[in-house]
Amino acid sequence: MLWKGALTAVALFACAASAGFVNITCLDWSPDGKSLLFAQEGVLYLGQAPNGGHPVQLTPDTTWISWARFSPDGEWIVYVTPVEGGYALWRDWIADKEPEQLLFSESPMYQPTVAPSGTEIAFVSETDSQRDLFLYDLESGETVQLTHTPFQEACPDFSPDGTALLFVGLWSTGKGGESWDIFVLDIESGDVEQLTDDAFFDWCPRFSPDGEWIAFESNRSGHSDIYVMRRDGTDLTPFTYDEWRDAFPVWAPKTGEMIAFASKRVDGWVILAEGTF
Repeated sequence: MLWKGALTAVALFACAASAGFVNITCLDWSPDGKSLLFAQEGVLYLGQAPNGGHPVQLTPDTTWISWARFSPDGEWIVYVTPVEGGYALWRDWIADKEPEQLLFSESPMYQPTVAPSGTEIAFVSETDSQRDLFLYDLESGETVQLTHTPFQEACPDFSPDGTALLFVGLWSTGKGGESWDIFVLDIESGDVEQLTDDAFFDWCPRFSPDGEWIAFESNRSGHSDIYVMRRDGTDLTPFTYDEWRDAFPVWAPKTGEMIAFASKRVDGWVILAEGTF
């Protein structure tokens, strides 16, 4: 796959005057390729792909949502909110329909993502200050703990075939420090493979539609840029190279011909998209 660096679009939020978005904390591309889902300041918005233009507010200002993902059919999204006594995992239809609370937990839950089958949701949960990966079955209502690692975990993402989960872990560098590195979990066997092992901040990895590539944020250049690498961690290549924080990469559905990402500029966050080949 060849990477080209021509910026194709920039989105500015009209309600933020001449500045960009206030604070983007997640980004996802709808399966039909038409929309981008993102959160800013605890509220979810749906904007036009590939730049998030003409955003429509999906959730009220009275809730706080920092992370959301589309279902494989694009008809609903998942997210977590704080509720009285704990946290709730929600399924919320894009159409005019009341959100459904799927799961309640007294322990914090974070960053849900939906399996390609649409029948399971992976998420991070915290118990006694330890974060691990869990899997919720929509049909049975059962929750299974997937990992029991000695390090913190975040940002799960399913492989296109649903057999594996990408995630980041706060891993010891072996030099008296810790850094966020990228791992992949085989869901059936429970085996964990480490793909990066360095002192840099690696965050929010996402599989390409064919499962052959991974895009992620990393500060290994001195600034936070988007990088891509093969599924096995080889051929690490910068996708962006600038002075800004570039974060939350997401591949164009089906083709993977573009990667959209959020970029923190002087006047706020903007959403950009670049071609991959």
